[in-house]
Amino acid sequence: MQIVLGIILAVTLLLTSLLQMPGGVRRVAMHRAQMQQQIYDAESALLAHLEGFPEGYFPLPKVERSRIGPWADLSVNVPAPTGESRLHVLAGIACDSACNMLKSPKLRREIYEGFKQQLNREIMLVKPPLRLEIKSGNRRLLGRIPSMAMQVLDGDLSLDIEGGATGAKPLSGRFIADGSMEVRGRALFDTLRLYSRGPLTVRGQVKVRWLEAFSEDRIELARGVEFSGVVIARHEVVHADPARPATIHYPSFLMSAESAQIPAIDSTLVPDFISGTFKPFQWSLQ
Repeated sequence: MQIVLGIILAVTLLLTSLLQMPGGVRRVAMHRAQMQQQIYDAESALLAHLEGFPEGYFPLPKVERSRIGPWADLSVNVPAPTGESRLHVLAGIACDSACNMLKSPKLRREIYEGFKQQLNREIMLVKPPLRLEIKSGNRRLLGRIPSMAMQVLDGDLSLDIEGGATGAKPLSGRFIADGSMEVRGRALFDTLRLYSRGPLTVRGQVKVRWLEAFSEDRIELARGVEFSGVVIARHEVVHADPARPATIHYPSFLMSAESAQIPAIDSTLVPDFISGTFKPFQWSLQ
């Protein structure tokens, strides 16, 4: 009751102050108050959705659900005089509600297949200004490279990279290979998507803000590698030196389709390929 009375008093004082303002200032203040209310309603709608309330339970804007990479993208429209904006939240499945379920081979296979299809689509359907370069046979890229997308047919791919982007924008890469794949060197990526049908190895001083790595065989991560993201392989995901593992930041998820062992790391957040309780990790207004 004390909290309710306090809110009523605060709103009363605010409205009283607005009524005493000059007309022009009052209109600007009322407009800003309306915008804040619309953002508050959008936030409330997203929070209600994250808590599992059914649509229509509260008189709030509609929440739309899509996916960015392996994570759920929940968004709500926010009207504005200059055009509409959207309030977004990226979320994964909380490990405390899903990690025990991952002992099930069926669920691990669902995550494996879901991530495989999603990542293949992300790499193959690139958007301008990037274009997908298609090469045949073994390929090796050395030194500084531009942001790029490449598919290697009937061969292995080796990336030995130094530095970051060659231009002003952060470096990003999308690579898919029929054979094995190795990424090494001293490089800083904003986004790196790797799909290998053979073994995949990441070593050296490679740092990635957003990593999506998949292998139909195995994945090995060496000391010096630093990332947040999703790493999934069919047979195993291992650290080259278990005593000195790669640095993994939140939110991240590592999994082998054939092993029920989930790495005991604080950064674990399960991708949006199975049901469970959502846990948000990034809010943005766009």
